[in-house]
Amino acid sequence: MKNLIILLITVLSFLLPSAARSEDARIADVVVSKTPALAITFSVQGAFTGEMDEAIQSGIPTTFNFIVEVNRVRSAWFDETLSVTKFSHSVKYDSLKEEYEISIDEMGEKSIRTKDPKEMKALMSVVTSVDIKTPEPIVKGEQYEFRVKAELRTVDLPFLLNYLLFFVKLWDFETGWYTYTYTP
Repeated sequence: MKNLIILLITVLSFLLPSAARSEDARIADVVVSKTPALAITFSVQGAFTGEMDEAIQSGIPTTFNFIVEVNRVRSAWFDETLSVTKFSHSVKYDSLKEEYEISIDEMGEKSIRTKDPKEMKALMSVVTSVDIKTPEPIVKGEQYEFRVKAELRTVDLPFLLNYLLFFVKLWDFETGWYTYTYTP
């Protein structure tokens, strides 16, 4: 019985920081523009912890997945989903060169290298002017909702490392949906 209580406390001590972590990260600074095309800019705040920094420094690849959903608001009926855009930012630390390699989907195949951890965090957590494509043009005077969400997923590790570094999965989190109302 005593061993069961110790095991339960140990498991909860790993799970509670993860649950608290998902509440800390949030979407902020959302701006939608329509010049010349429909685009969104936002940031994720509170996404990095000391443990996550250490994991990245040890070479564990980390990915932020972003989801942007555009809905047309209809008062007498269900909202209509016009588009869902998904993209990601990934980072991998090269300990030999002591630099971060950041891949940003919006930039295509090109990756950015930096030695500065602050610059890496900014590149990972700030989304700048991502074009949002909708099947129909945005109509002036109608109301739209942009829903934004971010997820942090550590990359799946090889078979044995997955078991040795099981705690890495505890850093996975997702923000709640942030809703931004837009009327052009």
